[in-house]
Parts: sequence; structure tokens; C-alpha cells
Amino acid sequence: MTLGMFFLLLLKLILSFQFEIMVMHLLFLLLLIFPFQSFAQENPIEEVVVYGVRPGPELWKVTKGENVLWVLGTLSPLPKKMKWHSEIVESVIQNSQALLLQPGFSVSADIGFFGKISLASSAIGIKKNSDKQKLNDVLPKDVYARWLVLKKQYLGRDRGVEKLRPIFASKKLYEKAINKMGLTSDTKVSKKVKKIAKKNKLTSIRPYVKIKLENPKKTLKEFKKSNVNDSECFSKTLNRVEKDLISMRNRANAWANGDVQLLRELKFPTQDAECSSAILNSSVAQGVGFENLSARMQKTWLEAAKKALDENKSTFALLHISNLLGENSYLDILKEQGYTVHVPK
Repeated sequence: MTLGMFFLLLLKLILSFQFEIMVMHLLFLLLLIFPFQSFAQENPIEEVVVYGVRPGPELWKVTKGENVLWVLGTLSPLPKKMKWHSEIVESVIQNSQALLLQPGFSVSADIGFFGKISLASSAIGIKKNSDKQKLNDVLPKDVYARWLVLKKQYLGRDRGVEKLRPIFASKKLYEKAINKMGLTSDTKVSKKVKKIAKKNKLTSIRPYVKIKLENPKKTLKEFKKSNVNDSECFSKTLNRVEKDLISMRNRANAWANGDVQLLRELKFPTQDAECSSAILNSSVAQGVGFENLSARMQKTWLEAAKKALDENKSTFALLHISNLLGENSYLDILKEQGYTVHVPK
């Protein structure tokens, strides 16, 4: 989901009296849709991005007795001209009873119609710097100089971006850069899995951490006033665009071709990437229930996975591949707890 789509969804929710996932997603959805981290360029294996129909990686398998949990490792970005198709995945879903989605969080608040209207007005201008400042007013000079080079390369003469807060400006740069590399964040893999699962009438399991805001308007105003470590986050994003694009392409190609061994050898942005940590560790987030969010989401997903293994003959699950191959792998935890885990070669 892009930020623009999210703002449209936010307005739709306000006008239709729904508030399950609301303003705080504007602040923290970046954690899920934008992996921030810096890496050196490594393993320049392929100079082009793959295209056409590709199978993606094999499935991870967790068993308890005769019951099975099949896990597809997802990745973003992926080649934008690739069409993902896996007959194995479709067959497994057709023979499963439940779909376990990726870990996430939902935000709710008890406010009436006029409260929602007031909240919507408070959200106006949240993407821009306070006091009509521009990026050159809020960023260190050396960082801004690097920004100008990358902006010219990927954004051209976009003047409006100069008014955005660093965290939003860097997101726009990131999307343009990966697009130029032949990659996209809108991979459509999860959407296709959900569509197949819906067609086969699987039960959908949402392992979400639920957070309730007592005063969402106050939280929104505090976010607008705070810097949430924007400069450090911005700098890390520049590093990634400067140094990690080839690695992103290599990871995307490896995923598309189902090369799990190569994926093991490549580094991945982690859930605790610099910008995510900056947001979650801010006083705004810490004061409204977002403490230890990554650990809580992991715990919620694992509890849902164990329950699904108890109740279903077969369950299909989605999980970011960094949570399968990286440190503190979700499935390693299940293995330590006595479950049998089969890893693709």
C-alpha cells in the first residue's frame, strides 16, 4: 500500500464511521512497507532484473504430528516485470483449511463522528515540515548535499518534495530509485495468495497486536511537532539508495528464481531497521502502547501458528523472508519448542 493510497483509505474510514485502523497507521505503517537500513554493495551477481513467469522460493514446512504449516517467505522489492506463479503454492492452498497472514498491528480509538472530523483536520499537513521549513532547513548540510545529488538523479525538478518531512521525502526517493532499477514494492504476491485462499474458502487468521489510543488527536499533534529522529532516518535511506540498490536487485532476482541458497548468503534489512527503531523509540510511540512492538508481533504470530497447527490438518502462512533466514528466525523458535522444521535447500 502506498502512502497516497493510505491517505485515501484514512479519509474513507473517517467518513464511513469506521476506525479500526486509523491515524496511527499513518505514523507507523512505514515500519511495514518501507524497510530502512544501510548496507554495502555486495555480490553484484546479475546486471539485469529477471522478468516473465517465475516460481519464487520453495516453501518452509513445520509439522506437529500429521498437521502441517506451510510458509511462503515474502520479499519486497521484487522485479516489476515478473509474474509470480507457483503451482505448488496453489495446490497447497487448495488443500489447506486456514491462511495465516503476516504479523501486524491494528489501532483503534473510541471517538464519535465529530471527533473523527476533528482528527481529520489535525492530520492536514502531517507530511510537511513545521513552520513552513524545507529540507535544507532541517537537515545537516552534508546530508542535504547528498540528497541533492540523488534527488537530481531520481526525482528531477520535483520542488514539492522539499517541503516534506525527511521521513516522507526519503520514502519518495526510495520508491523512484527502485523503480529505475526495475523493481517495485507493490509485489502483488500476498494479494494473489489471499485471492487463491478466498476462492478456496480458507479461514483467514490475522495475528495482529491490538493497540487502543486514548487520545488520538493529541498523539497526532505530538507527531507533527516532533522530529522522530528524521535526520538519522533520512541519512540511512540515502545510504541505502547510494549503496544497496544492486544488492536489492540481487535479492529480488534470487527470490524470483527460487534460489534460497543465494538468499541465505545475501544480507537483509531487518525488522529493527534504523528508521523503524527511530519511530518506535520516540516519546510519541512509547507513550501510546507501541513499546516492544516487534517482539510482541513475533509472539502473536507464533501463538497463532501453534494454534493453527493444533486445529488444522494444513495451514498456509505468509512471513517476510528475513524472519525465516535472519537472526532470531520465527521457525527456529518453533524448532526449539519441539516442532519439526523442514527448510528449503
